[in-house]
Amino acid sequence: MIFKDVTVDLRSETKPFKHFFRATGYANADYTYTPPVKRMYDCLASYQGYPLYMRLHNILSLHGKGDYYITREGLDYGNPVINGSGQVDIVVSLDEDGKPVFNWEPVDAVYDIIIGHGMHPIMEAVYMPGCIARSDTEYYLPKTFALWEAVTEAFVKHWINRYGIDEVREWYFEICNEPEQYPLWNEDPSSFFALYDYFEHAIHRIDTRLKVGGPAVKQWEDGQRLYKAFLRHCHDGSNYRTGEYGTRLDFISVHSKGGHPDLVGPSMDYLFNPLREFAAVLGEFPDFAGIEFFNDESDIVWEGNMGISHKSWLNFRNTHYAPGFIGKMIHQYCLILQDELNLNLSIVDSDNCHLPWEKSFFSGNRSQFTPLGPAPCTDFIKKPMFNIFPLLGKLGDERYTGKNNDPEFGTKYGVLATRKEEACYSFLLWNFEDGLSDDVNDRTIRLRLENLDASACYDVLHYRIDGSTSNAYAAWSRMGKPYPLTLEQTALIREKEELELYDAPSCFSGRDSYNAEVHLPLHAVSLLLLVRRSEPAAAGSERAIANAPVLAAEKGVLGNTQVFIRWNFSERPDLAGYYIYRGLGTDDPGVCINKDKPLQCSYCVDMDVSGGQSLSYSVSVVYADGTESGRSPEGVISL
Repeated sequence: MIFKDVTVDLRSETKPFKHFFRATGYANADYTYTPPVKRMYDCLASYQGYPLYMRLHNILSLHGKGDYYITREGLDYGNPVINGSGQVDIVVSLDEDGKPVFNWEPVDAVYDIIIGHGMHPIMEAVYMPGCIARSDTEYYLPKTFALWEAVTEAFVKHWINRYGIDEVREWYFEICNEPEQYPLWNEDPSSFFALYDYFEHAIHRIDTRLKVGGPAVKQWEDGQRLYKAFLRHCHDGSNYRTGEYGTRLDFISVHSKGGHPDLVGPSMDYLFNPLREFAAVLGEFPDFAGIEFFNDESDIVWEGNMGISHKSWLNFRNTHYAPGFIGKMIHQYCLILQDELNLNLSIVDSDNCHLPWEKSFFSGNRSQFTPLGPAPCTDFIKKPMFNIFPLLGKLGDERYTGKNNDPEFGTKYGVLATRKEEACYSFLLWNFEDGLSDDVNDRTIRLRLENLDASACYDVLHYRIDGSTSNAYAAWSRMGKPYPLTLEQTALIREKEELELYDAPSCFSGRDSYNAEVHLPLHAVSLLLLVRRSEPAAAGSERAIANAPVLAAEKGVLGNTQVFIRWNFSERPDLAGYYIYRGLGTDDPGVCINKDKPLQCSYCVDMDVSGGQSLSYSVSVVYADGTESGRSPEGVISL
């Protein structure tokens, strides 16, 4: 067995730890208002540290038909034509005088859902509305840049009128998506620069506190070349809109991923080496020092629409390998981009919410969820990948540097140590090397924490994602991968889809140090949470959830009746989970239906119900010290 020692001095200097990983996305904004994706949003918004930013393509060119083109015509990106002739977008049209006219209904349908779930858009200026495109061959350019400016201005003003200036100031406005894909801009990027100049001018003329940037290029040679030219243009090039030198740039975005199905399997070096190159170029422009830096497509590999039917090794997206990769990746962003390269890292978007691409059960596409029935399906299972994000959400907002002189620390295993104020410490422990085999290089991390408050009592919670814990795919595999599933099999898989405690909660007091031995198989990730115990309130004396849960009844894929339950999550740092109480009608106090396993997210499915019943549901919070809050108000539903 391999032992690795890591020491964290809790009185040592800390660094701010921004939760830059609170971002995700998917390909087509038209998917947003479809029933499966709306339910996905309910699930995504169910935990501390949920995604704060959502990045989608084609908000300017919505067709208003939801998932029609993927489900009926098999077009993964959701459009019959992404660009060029035959576009079917319905947001922008031109009147008889050639002036733009707008249909805001599909745009509002998308952004109302995002903002209604407490998230903010990263607004991509892609793709060009068909009616203002220059031609069938130059479909990525406007007829005139003045028309492009007018359309941009109209969109931004509409959003401010609908959502308010304070909300829109939280957004990011990003020019294009991977502009190097257009050959013209590789040969002569001047028209791309003009597109940005008019875009930036239109937005900042409305409000100077709005945030505009780009260029969202890929990690390869063409993207690197356009990236450098774009920075040079913004730094001191001739502004095509104002005639002055330079164009304001509020953030810089790139796309770098850990592999490609046709080139190389998952590799941290493949992801981070291009980021080092992007950083080196940025260093050539000292005036941009401290600018916000994004990798807003930071996936494990490219081509999320490919699954196991294309390449069998893409099955890693179904397993604990994916959360293990992401856990290590987040720590490496701290060690490489923040500590080594001194970048102002603001957004790392794992871009893994492509639920419409996951067309069958565990098909291995880039999605945190897999449908129980044929797509489109509103009843789905959380993959292990989902669970890394509630785990990351438990990290604090200050970061420690662990003491360890081993050259493998940070590359083959690691401890990301954080705190939230003085009351809560959280430690992400991971054991991860490139390569898909799991049965080698187990490691035991011996974690020593020094300079705790010896007068305090600390509760300890240990969460885990590995080959058997917090792992719905492993549960299905142990059954022999049956499909279709029975109700009993579905229920067993649901029991393992949640983030799980690895050990029973414990506590200690009267000590200024703490030692933990955590054995990690390869590709496993754990989180240790130490919460300083305060004076406990009498059990059940206060309500932690103020509102009644929201309930929805629906037939499952096997024809069974089930109830979807969601409620507002608790922000308490000592949250250990939720108990769900179900009663028969409003006069029945009900019984707890998950007493043996508190839920970690404020979303669940109750399959143990029958039609014809009137049911009531309420929720309580379980704290790290084992006490339980009072129950929420009841929600009632008739089946």
